Amino acid sequence: MNAARISLANLPTPLEPVPRLAEAFGGPRIWFKRDDLTGFGLSGNKVRKLEFHFAAALQSGADTVITCGAVQSNHARATALAAARVGLGTILYLRSPDGTAPETATGNHLLQLVAGAECRFITPAHWDDRDAILAEAAVSHGNAWIIPEGASDARGALGFVAAMEEVAPQIEASGIDRPILWHAASSAGTTAGMVRGAAELGLEVDIVGSSVGDAAGVVEQRIHLLLEDADAQFGRVPVDVPWRILDDYIGLGYGLSTPDELSAQSEATRLSGLLFDPAYTGKALYALREEIRSGRIGSDRNVIFWHTGGGFAVFAHPEIVDSMEHDRAKS
Repeated sequence: MNAARISLANLPTPLEPVPRLAEAFGGPRIWFKRDDLTGFGLSGNKVRKLEFHFAAALQSGADTVITCGAVQSNHARATALAAARVGLGTILYLRSPDGTAPETATGNHLLQLVAGAECRFITPAHWDDRDAILAEAAVSHGNAWIIPEGASDARGALGFVAAMEEVAPQIEASGIDRPILWHAASSAGTTAGMVRGAAELGLEVDIVGSSVGDAAGVVEQRIHLLLEDADAQFGRVPVDVPWRILDDYIGLGYGLSTPDELSAQSEATRLSGLLFDPAYTGKALYALREEIRSGRIGSDRNVIFWHTGGGFAVFAHPEIVDSMEHDRAKS
Protein backbone atom coordinates (compact mmCIF):
# COMPACT_ATOMS: atom_id res chain seq x y z
CA MET A 1 0.00 0.00 0.00
CA ASN A 2 1.44 3.34 -1.06
CA ALA A 3 -0.33 5.37 1.63
CA ALA A 4 0.97 6.84 4.86
CA ARG A 5 -0.10 5.23 8.13
CA ILE A 6 0.46 5.95 11.81
CA SER A 7 0.13 3.55 14.72
CA LEU A 8 -2.99 4.03 16.83
CA ALA A 9 -4.26 0.49 17.41
CA ASN A 10 -2.90 -2.38 19.46
CA LEU A 11 -2.30 -4.92 16.70
CA PRO A 12 -2.59 -7.73 15.87
CA THR A 13 -5.88 -8.43 17.62
CA PRO A 14 -6.45 -12.07 18.63
CA LEU A 15 -8.49 -14.63 16.74
CA GLU A 16 -10.28 -16.71 19.37
CA PRO A 17 -12.68 -19.68 19.23
CA VAL A 18 -15.98 -19.29 21.08
CA PRO A 19 -17.14 -22.90 21.56
CA ARG A 20 -19.93 -22.19 24.08
CA LEU A 21 -21.55 -19.66 21.78
CA ALA A 22 -21.10 -21.93 18.74
CA GLU A 23 -22.79 -24.78 20.59
CA ALA A 24 -25.69 -22.56 21.67
CA PHE A 25 -26.18 -21.27 18.13
CA GLY A 26 -26.31 -24.90 17.01
CA GLY A 27 -24.17 -24.78 13.91
CA PRO A 28 -20.68 -24.15 12.59
CA ARG A 29 -17.40 -23.54 14.35
CA ILE A 30 -17.15 -19.86 15.30
CA TRP A 31 -14.17 -17.64 16.03
CA PHE A 32 -14.16 -13.97 17.08
CA LYS A 33 -11.68 -11.57 15.54
CA ARG A 34 -11.25 -9.33 18.58
CA ASP A 35 -11.15 -5.79 17.26
CA ASP A 36 -12.77 -4.80 20.54
CA LEU A 37 -9.15 -5.06 21.76
CA THR A 38 -7.58 -2.48 19.43
CA GLY A 39 -7.23 -0.24 22.48
CA PHE A 40 -9.38 0.94 25.38
CA GLY A 41 -10.86 4.26 24.26
CA LEU A 42 -9.89 3.51 20.66
CA SER A 43 -11.44 0.05 20.69
CA GLY A 44 -13.16 -1.20 17.57
CA ASN A 45 -12.62 -1.47 13.84
CA LYS A 46 -12.79 2.28 13.17
CA VAL A 47 -9.29 2.88 14.47
CA ARG A 48 -7.84 0.74 11.67
CA LYS A 49 -9.22 3.24 9.15
CA LEU A 50 -8.19 6.22 11.25
CA GLU A 51 -4.52 5.17 11.14
CA PHE A 52 -4.51 6.14 7.46
CA HIS A 53 -6.64 9.26 7.81
CA PHE A 54 -4.66 10.72 10.69
CA ALA A 55 -1.40 10.10 8.85
CA ALA A 56 -2.76 12.13 5.94
CA ALA A 57 -4.12 14.82 8.27
CA LEU A 58 -0.74 15.25 9.96
CA GLN A 59 1.06 15.30 6.61
CA SER A 60 -1.31 18.03 5.41
CA GLY A 61 -0.50 20.21 8.42
CA ALA A 62 -4.10 20.24 9.65
CA ASP A 63 -4.72 21.25 13.25
CA THR A 64 -8.27 19.81 13.40
CA VAL A 65 -10.23 16.86 12.05
CA ILE A 66 -13.92 17.12 11.16
CA THR A 67 -16.23 14.13 10.90
CA CYS A 68 -19.81 13.03 11.49
CA GLY A 69 -21.96 10.25 12.90
CA ALA A 70 -24.88 9.48 15.15
CA VAL A 71 -24.80 10.68 18.75
CA GLN A 72 -23.64 7.22 19.84
CA SER A 73 -21.23 6.84 16.91
CA ASN A 74 -18.28 4.53 17.59
CA HIS A 75 -16.43 6.28 14.78
CA ALA A 76 -16.98 9.77 16.22
CA ARG A 77 -15.79 8.62 19.65
CA ALA A 78 -12.70 6.94 18.21
CA THR A 79 -11.91 10.02 16.09
CA ALA A 80 -12.12 12.34 19.10
CA LEU A 81 -9.82 10.14 21.19
CA ALA A 82 -7.35 9.57 18.35
CA ALA A 83 -7.19 13.33 17.78
CA ALA A 84 -6.49 13.87 21.46
CA ARG A 85 -3.66 11.34 21.28
CA VAL A 86 -1.88 13.07 18.38
CA GLY A 87 -2.69 16.65 19.45
CA LEU A 88 -5.37 17.67 16.96
CA GLY A 89 -8.72 19.29 17.61
CA THR A 90 -12.01 17.61 16.72
CA ILE A 91 -15.30 18.92 15.36
CA LEU A 92 -18.11 16.37 15.31
CA TYR A 93 -21.41 16.75 13.49
CA LEU A 94 -23.76 14.41 15.33
CA ARG A 95 -27.19 13.32 14.12
CA SER A 96 -29.94 13.46 16.76
CA PRO A 97 -33.73 13.18 16.34
CA ASP A 98 -34.32 16.92 16.73
CA GLY A 99 -30.86 18.36 16.04
CA THR A 100 -30.13 19.11 19.68
CA ALA A 101 -27.87 17.54 22.29
CA PRO A 102 -29.29 14.74 24.42
CA GLU A 103 -30.31 15.72 27.93
CA THR A 104 -27.71 13.36 29.41
CA ALA A 105 -24.36 12.45 27.88
CA THR A 106 -23.91 8.68 27.97
CA GLY A 107 -21.86 6.00 26.24
CA ASN A 108 -19.86 7.16 23.24
CA HIS A 109 -21.18 10.72 23.44
CA LEU A 110 -19.86 11.09 26.97
CA LEU A 111 -16.41 9.99 25.76
CA GLN A 112 -16.56 12.42 22.83
CA LEU A 113 -17.00 15.27 25.30
CA VAL A 114 -14.34 13.96 27.70
CA ALA A 115 -11.89 13.89 24.76
CA GLY A 116 -12.55 17.60 24.15
CA ALA A 117 -14.48 17.32 20.89
CA GLU A 118 -16.64 20.23 19.76
CA CYS A 119 -20.02 18.61 19.16
CA ARG A 120 -22.45 20.20 16.71
CA PHE A 121 -25.88 18.60 16.28
CA ILE A 122 -27.84 18.15 13.07
CA THR A 123 -31.26 16.69 12.25
CA PRO A 124 -31.88 13.56 10.16
CA ALA A 125 -32.99 15.86 7.32
CA HIS A 126 -29.65 17.70 7.40
CA TRP A 127 -27.83 14.36 7.53
CA ASP A 128 -28.49 13.89 3.83
CA ASP A 129 -26.29 16.95 3.23
CA ARG A 130 -23.53 15.83 5.59
CA ASP A 131 -20.74 15.89 3.00
CA ALA A 132 -21.54 19.49 2.09
CA ILE A 133 -21.81 20.41 5.78
CA LEU A 134 -18.38 18.94 6.51
CA ALA A 135 -16.86 20.69 3.49
CA GLU A 136 -18.33 24.05 4.52
CA ALA A 137 -17.05 23.58 8.07
CA ALA A 138 -13.55 22.82 6.77
CA VAL A 139 -13.53 25.95 4.62
CA SER A 140 -14.74 28.02 7.56
CA HIS A 141 -12.08 26.56 9.85
CA GLY A 142 -9.31 26.99 7.29
CA ASN A 143 -6.95 24.23 8.43
CA ALA A 144 -8.95 21.06 8.91
CA TRP A 145 -8.92 17.51 7.54
CA ILE A 146 -12.27 15.93 6.66
CA ILE A 147 -12.89 12.31 7.61
CA PRO A 148 -16.12 11.01 6.06
CA GLU A 149 -18.79 9.02 7.86
CA GLY A 150 -17.22 5.90 9.35
CA ALA A 151 -13.87 6.90 7.77
CA SER A 152 -15.31 4.94 4.86
CA ASP A 153 -13.57 6.17 1.75
CA ALA A 154 -10.79 4.65 -0.34
CA ARG A 155 -8.14 5.77 2.14
CA GLY A 156 -10.01 4.47 5.17
CA ALA A 157 -10.71 1.14 3.47
CA LEU A 158 -6.95 0.53 3.43
CA GLY A 159 -7.31 -0.18 7.14
CA PHE A 160 -9.08 -3.40 6.26
CA VAL A 161 -6.74 -4.23 3.44
CA ALA A 162 -4.11 -4.27 6.19
CA ALA A 163 -6.50 -6.24 8.42
CA MET A 164 -6.64 -9.02 5.81
CA GLU A 165 -2.83 -9.17 5.86
CA GLU A 166 -3.10 -9.54 9.64
CA VAL A 167 -5.78 -12.23 9.76
CA ALA A 168 -4.44 -14.39 6.91
CA PRO A 169 -1.62 -16.00 8.94
CA GLN A 170 -3.98 -16.38 11.91
CA ILE A 171 -6.43 -18.32 9.74
CA GLU A 172 -3.61 -20.54 8.52
CA ALA A 173 -2.18 -21.09 12.01
CA SER A 174 -5.63 -22.03 13.34
CA GLY A 175 -6.25 -24.47 10.48
CA ILE A 176 -9.49 -22.74 9.49
CA ASP A 177 -10.70 -23.86 6.06
CA ARG A 178 -12.39 -21.22 3.86
CA PRO A 179 -14.11 -19.23 6.60
CA ILE A 180 -17.06 -16.91 6.27
CA LEU A 181 -15.94 -13.43 7.39
CA TRP A 182 -19.15 -12.22 9.05
CA HIS A 183 -19.40 -8.57 10.06
CA ALA A 184 -21.75 -5.64 10.54
CA ALA A 185 -22.01 -3.47 7.42
CA SER A 186 -23.11 0.14 7.09
CA SER A 187 -20.85 2.81 5.59
CA ALA A 188 -19.09 0.04 3.59
CA GLY A 189 -15.43 0.83 4.28
CA THR A 190 -14.86 -2.33 6.31
CA THR A 191 -16.40 -4.58 3.65
CA ALA A 192 -14.64 -2.87 0.75
CA GLY A 193 -11.28 -3.18 2.52
CA MET A 194 -11.90 -6.85 3.26
CA VAL A 195 -12.76 -7.52 -0.38
CA ARG A 196 -9.75 -5.68 -1.77
CA GLY A 197 -7.37 -7.14 0.81
CA ALA A 198 -8.59 -10.71 0.34
CA ALA A 199 -8.25 -10.28 -3.43
CA GLU A 200 -4.69 -8.97 -3.13
CA LEU A 201 -3.72 -11.95 -0.99
CA GLY A 202 -5.70 -14.60 -2.86
CA LEU A 203 -7.32 -15.43 0.47
CA GLU A 204 -9.99 -18.14 0.25
CA VAL A 205 -12.83 -16.63 2.25
CA ASP A 206 -16.50 -15.79 1.81
CA ILE A 207 -17.21 -12.22 2.92
CA VAL A 208 -20.69 -11.48 4.31
CA GLY A 209 -21.71 -8.08 5.59
CA SER A 210 -24.92 -7.96 7.61
CA SER A 211 -26.48 -4.55 7.02
CA VAL A 212 -27.50 -2.70 10.18
CA GLY A 213 -29.82 -0.22 8.49
CA ASP A 214 -29.75 0.22 4.72
CA ALA A 215 -31.03 -2.01 1.95
CA ALA A 216 -28.45 -4.40 0.51
CA GLY A 217 -28.39 -2.58 -2.84
CA VAL A 218 -27.50 0.71 -1.16
CA VAL A 219 -24.57 -0.80 0.76
CA GLU A 220 -23.41 -2.77 -2.30
CA GLN A 221 -23.34 0.42 -4.36
CA ARG A 222 -21.16 2.07 -1.72
CA ILE A 223 -18.77 -0.88 -1.81
CA HIS A 224 -18.48 -0.80 -5.61
CA LEU A 225 -17.74 2.95 -5.52
CA LEU A 226 -15.11 2.51 -2.81
CA LEU A 227 -13.42 -0.29 -4.74
CA GLU A 228 -13.36 1.88 -7.86
CA ASP A 229 -11.91 4.82 -5.93
CA ALA A 230 -9.27 2.59 -4.33
CA ASP A 231 -8.29 1.26 -7.77
CA ALA A 232 -7.93 4.84 -9.05
CA GLN A 233 -5.91 6.09 -6.08
CA PHE A 234 -3.84 3.07 -5.04
CA GLY A 235 -3.66 0.78 -8.06
CA ARG A 236 -6.12 -1.66 -9.59
CA VAL A 237 -6.79 -4.96 -7.84
CA PRO A 238 -8.98 -7.46 -9.74
CA VAL A 239 -11.67 -8.71 -7.37
CA ASP A 240 -12.61 -12.37 -7.58
CA VAL A 241 -13.53 -12.86 -3.92
CA PRO A 242 -17.12 -13.95 -3.18
CA TRP A 243 -18.90 -11.29 -1.13
CA ARG A 244 -22.46 -10.25 -0.43
CA ILE A 245 -24.55 -7.96 1.76
CA LEU A 246 -27.46 -9.41 3.72
CA ASP A 247 -30.34 -7.10 4.62
CA ASP A 248 -32.81 -9.60 6.09
CA TYR A 249 -32.13 -8.51 9.67
CA ILE A 250 -32.33 -4.72 9.56
CA GLY A 251 -35.31 -4.95 11.86
CA LEU A 252 -36.55 -1.55 13.02
CA GLY A 253 -33.64 0.24 11.33
CA TYR A 254 -30.31 1.76 12.25
CA GLY A 255 -29.76 2.14 15.98
CA LEU A 256 -33.14 0.58 16.82
CA SER A 257 -33.41 -2.88 18.34
CA THR A 258 -36.16 -5.44 18.75
CA PRO A 259 -36.46 -7.53 21.93
CA ASP A 260 -35.25 -10.58 19.99
CA GLU A 261 -32.10 -8.72 18.85
CA LEU A 262 -31.32 -7.57 22.37
CA SER A 263 -31.97 -11.07 23.63
CA ALA A 264 -29.42 -12.53 21.18
CA GLN A 265 -26.92 -9.88 22.24
CA SER A 266 -27.30 -10.52 25.96
CA GLU A 267 -27.19 -14.28 25.32
CA ALA A 268 -23.90 -13.84 23.47
CA THR A 269 -22.47 -11.86 26.37
CA ARG A 270 -23.43 -14.60 28.82
CA LEU A 271 -21.78 -17.20 26.57
CA SER A 272 -18.58 -15.29 25.83
CA GLY A 273 -18.08 -12.62 28.49
CA LEU A 274 -17.85 -9.97 25.75
CA LEU A 275 -19.91 -6.83 25.10
CA PHE A 276 -21.85 -6.22 21.89
CA ASP A 277 -23.36 -2.88 20.99
CA PRO A 278 -26.99 -2.87 19.81
CA ALA A 279 -26.40 -0.87 16.63
CA TYR A 280 -23.66 -2.99 15.04
CA THR A 281 -22.26 -6.14 16.63
CA GLY A 282 -25.54 -6.95 18.37
CA LYS A 283 -27.52 -6.84 15.12
CA ALA A 284 -24.85 -8.77 13.23
CA LEU A 285 -24.74 -11.50 15.89
CA TYR A 286 -28.51 -11.82 15.79
CA ALA A 287 -28.35 -12.16 12.00
CA LEU A 288 -25.65 -14.84 12.27
CA ARG A 289 -27.67 -16.79 14.84
CA GLU A 290 -30.79 -16.70 12.70
CA GLU A 291 -28.94 -17.75 9.54
CA ILE A 292 -27.48 -20.71 11.42
CA ARG A 293 -30.84 -21.71 12.89
CA SER A 294 -32.48 -21.50 9.48
CA GLY A 295 -29.93 -23.97 8.11
CA ARG A 296 -28.49 -21.51 5.59
CA ILE A 297 -25.10 -21.82 7.29
CA GLY A 298 -24.30 -25.48 7.74
CA SER A 299 -22.53 -27.13 10.65
CA ASP A 300 -19.58 -27.97 8.39
CA ARG A 301 -18.70 -24.29 7.88
CA ASN A 302 -16.23 -22.08 9.73
CA VAL A 303 -17.27 -18.55 10.68
CA ILE A 304 -15.04 -15.70 11.77
CA PHE A 305 -17.23 -13.07 13.38
CA TRP A 306 -15.37 -9.76 13.17
CA HIS A 307 -16.04 -8.14 16.52
CA THR A 308 -15.94 -4.48 15.51
CA GLY A 309 -16.07 -3.15 19.07
CA GLY A 310 -18.60 -0.59 20.20
CA GLY A 311 -18.85 -1.78 23.79
CA PHE A 312 -19.25 1.75 25.16
CA ALA A 313 -22.62 2.08 23.39
CA VAL A 314 -23.98 -0.64 25.69
CA PHE A 315 -23.97 1.95 28.50
CA ALA A 316 -26.47 4.06 26.56
CA HIS A 317 -28.95 1.16 26.25
CA PRO A 318 -30.24 0.04 29.67
CA GLU A 319 -33.10 -1.71 27.87
CA ILE A 320 -30.67 -4.57 27.24
CA VAL A 321 -31.42 -5.76 30.78
CA ASP A 322 -35.12 -5.93 29.88
CA SER A 323 -34.25 -8.43 27.14
CA MET A 324 -33.33 -10.95 29.83
CA GLU A 325 -36.94 -10.82 31.05
CA HIS A 326 -37.97 -11.28 27.41
CA ASP A 327 -35.80 -14.41 27.32
CA ARG A 328 -37.34 -15.82 30.47
CA ALA A 329 -40.85 -15.15 29.21
CA LYS A 330 -40.17 -17.07 25.99
CA SER A 331 -38.61 -20.08 27.76
